[in-house]
Amino acid sequence: MSAAEAKPGSRSRRSRIIIVVAVVFVLVTIVAVVLPLAVTSTPEFFSRYHLLERRYVNLGDSAHEGIGCRSCHETKPLENGLALIADYYTSFVIKDDPRPRYFTFGPPEREACLACHVDDWSTELSRTDRIPHPAHLRVASETRNCVDCHKWTAHLETYIDKHKEMPFSGVCVAYGCHVGTKATDQCFDCHHVLHEDGEQWRTEHPRIVAATGERACLESCHQVDQCQLCHTTGERPEFTGLPIQIDMKAIEELHVKPEWTPEYHGEEALKDIDKCLLCHQSEGECDECHRERPAFHGSTKTWIGRHKDATDSIDDPRCLACHEKPWCEDCHQQFEEME
Repeated sequence: MSAAEAKPGSRSRRSRIIIVVAVVFVLVTIVAVVLPLAVTSTPEFFSRYHLLERRYVNLGDSAHEGIGCRSCHETKPLENGLALIADYYTSFVIKDDPRPRYFTFGPPEREACLACHVDDWSTELSRTDRIPHPAHLRVASETRNCVDCHKWTAHLETYIDKHKEMPFSGVCVAYGCHVGTKATDQCFDCHHVLHEDGEQWRTEHPRIVAATGERACLESCHQVDQCQLCHTTGERPEFTGLPIQIDMKAIEELHVKPEWTPEYHGEEALKDIDKCLLCHQSEGECDECHRERPAFHGSTKTWIGRHKDATDSIDDPRCLACHEKPWCEDCHQQFEEME
């Protein structure tokens, strides 16, 4: 057989080899890239990180159950995809990471919400007359992200009902939910119990009712007989609106400072945690942050030697906020002779 006759067979073998290599490459790509992306797109993957476990559990109890994390939190597809692949492989090697090493959850953008909710809006009065915020009526031109106001969506939806019973105060305004759609001084139009002086509302409410109509008052808080009592006898009726927490004003002033979390919140919580739980309905919120090792502890290799300088007593409430006293005592008893 001549060399010329052998060439077609050689080309055929080379073609088969190329095809096999291509198929192997595709399969490896699927296993190495597509599989990690598929696994990390499910909420179950993130339940292995203890700082995200509570959010995973809450998601399962919400109306957004079963929706993949990336459906809401995907902001940079290529960058996020590479980060998720890295976290997928890292998770096999490092089992106790508190959170993903490479992927960062960004807040859902408006477009992500509208992908499902774009048809939820209506100009029909029957669907919008009970919604107080103009943003719901001008969604086509609204530029803010939905989660700027809907802060508890998916991971803390139990708050949606609970927060209606929370004391309305300056903190509500300072955190942005009630700012932007209405001027701050308009809060008093509905939440007139915020007026410390009852006479202030007596002179203001005729103007408010004239501007907003009686319906807003009667649908939200009041009954007709309460209005009649005041208008016919001059006697002020007992209202059941949300009371302002006068004794929390000092906390409110600290709450809105940038240094609230690192400098003040621990001290205030130790004074009276019941005040915290008026708004923070569960200590689970506290646990989510406190599970993470504080930065001031420094290295675990040197902390034991340094921690005695950080506290004067085994009963220090700052320590007991995270550590159980018996756990401290077990260690201290072993080194009594060194004290």
